[in-house]
Amino acid sequence: MTSSKVEYPITSDIEGIGQLIGRRAENLFLTRQLWCSGAVLVVLNCVLEGDLTQDQAIRLTAGLGDGMGGAGCICGGLNGAALALGLFLGNGRLSPGGDRKVVKATRWLHDQFKLAHGSTCCRILLKKDTGGSKTQYRECGRRTAKAAELGAVRILGERPELIRRVQWDCLNQKESMLGARIKIVTDHLRK
Repeated sequence: MTSSKVEYPITSDIEGIGQLIGRRAENLFLTRQLWCSGAVLVVLNCVLEGDLTQDQAIRLTAGLGDGMGGAGCICGGLNGAALALGLFLGNGRLSPGGDRKVVKATRWLHDQFKLAHGSTCCRILLKKDTGGSKTQYRECGRRTAKAAELGAVRILGERPELIRRVQWDCLNQKESMLGARIKIVTDHLRK
């Protein structure tokens, strides 16, 4: 599916929440608290009250950034959003063909991300970015935001009851680079 049309009705609430989720994930990435994949899954899990602890979400995404462990393949933010689709839309049953609802949602996510950015491959996306590493990093932040937004829109479109469970305190957090550094150091000292 390469159409820019969404297969289900989207309310302005869903779109607005999706954009806020995207901005939060982007903030976590740009302040270097989490890599792209972790930022997406952690925010979606926190804001929509997923079943994972923050530590589990971070561990699950640990190798997915930089195009799957530095291989340059699938964008890490896209990987994080795909994991969130499974978390919130999956049926939890074993099946050799996979959960068709999640498969369809993941394909939609892939196609919408590709439509927005021209590719889903990290190394291709990075080649498009000119202007040095700072520009590339900002662009990766923008793609992280888009992946989180698309994931949220699909999840909330399929499960609109989650809108009532949105954790606004998690969603409305925003750190500066200095605040993020302090948070990271404090976290390391506790462990």
